[in-house]
Amino acid sequence: MISHIFSKTKPVNFILLSLLLVAYVIFFERFIGFSFQNNVDPTTYLWQNAVLFIKVILLIVPTLFLIDFILKRNKIVLTHSYTLFYFVVLFGVFPAVFSDINLLLAHFFVLIGLRRIMSLKSKQRANKKVFEASLWFLVASYFYDWAVCYFLVLILAIIFYDKNNLRHWGLMVWAIILYMLLVFAFVAGSTPEAFFKDHYIFSFPTAAISDKFSLPVIGFLLFTSLVLLWDIRKKRRISKASVGIQYSLSLILSVSFSGLALYLLSPIESPAALVFMFFPVAFLWSNATEALHKFWQKELVMWSVLSIPLWGLLAHLLQN
Repeated sequence: MISHIFSKTKPVNFILLSLLLVAYVIFFERFIGFSFQNNVDPTTYLWQNAVLFIKVILLIVPTLFLIDFILKRNKIVLTHSYTLFYFVVLFGVFPAVFSDINLLLAHFFVLIGLRRIMSLKSKQRANKKVFEASLWFLVASYFYDWAVCYFLVLILAIIFYDKNNLRHWGLMVWAIILYMLLVFAFVAGSTPEAFFKDHYIFSFPTAAISDKFSLPVIGFLLFTSLVLLWDIRKKRRISKASVGIQYSLSLILSVSFSGLALYLLSPIESPAALVFMFFPVAFLWSNATEALHKFWQKELVMWSVLSIPLWGLLAHLLQN
């Protein structure tokens, strides 16, 4: 049933996923939750966190439409919305993401930049797309320093589609200059030292990298690696005529590795920075789901993934 619902992109899918997202925010961020601080009344606790709740929903729900646009506009996915389903479920698997608005903002602007990158294959207004992608990544870096790593994805896209056009490289520099002028004009102002005290520090995690690999993170990465290997085996059958699709898949894969790098470089102790991996990983999982030929196999996979946040909630309740 669930695989049939998300086998097509329909308005009802966005409504269902938005409701699921609301449920994750409520239960996992404890807006009406299961362990109130200092015995605060549930109504008071809900009101105190209402602003954060609204910000989270207003940021993530438009992201669903943005992802759908990226996939359908570039014909990477023709009909199904499995990617959107897995994308939302991952928020339930790692609810720590909800608590960091800056990361959600950075993630949103990274996706806008990625939208321009993915459309480079048409080679129409390519210079404008390179400039805009550079600018969006810089805006994302305002909220999260390490988002500048996505320039590597842009460079890879230029190499794929039009590496001999020197104007692309120059436009990246112009985007950086324009961003710096805007920052100094409207943000840093006369006190740039105060701005750079909180921005572009590029601090590394104080704890060991091994501490980043908790049991849920290991399970997430291991499952994704298995799906990736299975996906690669399937994609070897793509004909040489589908070079454009291969480039698009390679770019999404590079986005996944960039997201992993951002998580490992993040000074944030929680797995919140994994949000940058949600879109490419959800796409990989959706590819694998689409490749399953039997209805019961898709149902089993999707229901199993959907149940993971519930098991996490149960474990939290038992521990507390």
